[in-house]
Amino acid sequence: MMSLISLIYLSFATQTWSDTDLKMLLQSCRTNNTAKKITGMLLYRDKFFMQVLEGDAADVEPLFEQIKRDQRHMGVLVVHKKAISARSFVDWSMGFNKIGDAAAAQLPGFTDFLAQPNDGAYFAQKPDLAHKLLLSFKAKDGFYELV
Repeated sequence: MMSLISLIYLSFATQTWSDTDLKMLLQSCRTNNTAKKITGMLLYRDKFFMQVLEGDAADVEPLFEQIKRDQRHMGVLVVHKKAISARSFVDWSMGFNKIGDAAAAQLPGFTDFLAQPNDGAYFAQKPDLAHKLLLSFKAKDGFYELV
């Protein structure tokens, strides 16, 4: 029997990512995640990453261990991890959004985060807000910038 989990983490890129870099990352994520039946979403803004991974714990946990070792980012912090009965991103091998200035200004909670020191503690203290933020990008077409 599968034990579905949802894991949300934050991290900070060690260098600025170009749109081309982000597209290549997304393509790789989608290929790898489809093979492992992992779904989720990745948000990026000014070296800040937030990602949710959903799937069987036996698949998500090893993938996350691999992600933590990736030298392209640092400060990896799990802000939300729990068992789930159903996926929130069931049709998304990996959704992706690059958050532009206009979208960031309209996101409840995200503008507060941007005013905080870049250590991830804001969402670590408010894990439900991290999940709601990710869901808002899924639900509101045109509310974000696609890369």
